[in-house]
Amino acid sequence: MLRSLLDSASASLVDEVWSWEAVNQGDSALVNAESLNGIFDWHDDARDIVNFLLNYLPEEATPASLPTFLARVPEATSNSRKELGYHCRKLVVIGHSFGGTSSALAALNFPKLFSSLVLVDPIITAEKTKLVDEAVRFAVNAFTRRMFWSSRGEALSQFKESPFFASWHPDVLKTYVDHGLAVDTAGGVRLKTTSVQEGLTFVNVPVFIEIWELLEKLDENITLRWVVPSPGFLGEEDTKARVWRRPANASNVVFAFAGHLIVQEAPIELAQDIATFLSTNYGSPQFKAAL
Repeated sequence: MLRSLLDSASASLVDEVWSWEAVNQGDSALVNAESLNGIFDWHDDARDIVNFLLNYLPEEATPASLPTFLARVPEATSNSRKELGYHCRKLVVIGHSFGGTSSALAALNFPKLFSSLVLVDPIITAEKTKLVDEAVRFAVNAFTRRMFWSSRGEALSQFKESPFFASWHPDVLKTYVDHGLAVDTAGGVRLKTTSVQEGLTFVNVPVFIEIWELLEKLDENITLRWVVPSPGFLGEEDTKARVWRRPANASNVVFAFAGHLIVQEAPIELAQDIATFLSTNYGSPQFKAAL
């Protein structure tokens, strides 16, 4: 999706792209392997996002290579960001599923940091019973997921035969195999995000309801764009209620040709929609965005 976006006519509006990983996913899961435990709270992910945006995101975009460990900005700068936002940035945050939920929670608590939110079928709903049932089902599937393969080639072959991956764009699936797996010490390859940590991520249900209740109070200065499938995990009526939960300064698009995994299934179409969104909202020459 990012590659397609940066190949689009809106690429000139993007100064930087920052890609976020939760502490128990991807390469972060490898770095934090000795510190992870049996609890994962989505509030913590929102807190980590805010900590980065307040205290570590550099003041200005730069074409120069950045260090692995970013210097903390001065306390006065952090305090100013809380109250006034950024002096030299327009921050457009794109979050899918869990990432959209965490991003929305961060924006609810620190609205001045955000210029726009693009929420790609985030897990936000008032339908507690339905969501608990879905969360349990996904958690059980995650806990029993296969984690090890003899090679990346074997993993790719097995994924291609799986109904779950059948709708993925082939480039996304190849990227998943190349970058979502790590070399295992016992030989072969394994998932970077363990099945246990994936399962734990699914079971933090209360936060979904909390954000639903708060969403109508999201600062109206934050431009809100929803990208949702049809009918999606909520159904048509509940999805409609969600995208108009905060109607001011909001718009939405329905991807009737994709399921919940829009980023994996329709990355090019998603990039096109985001490119149009950026052009519409930031097309004036004085605006550039960090994603």
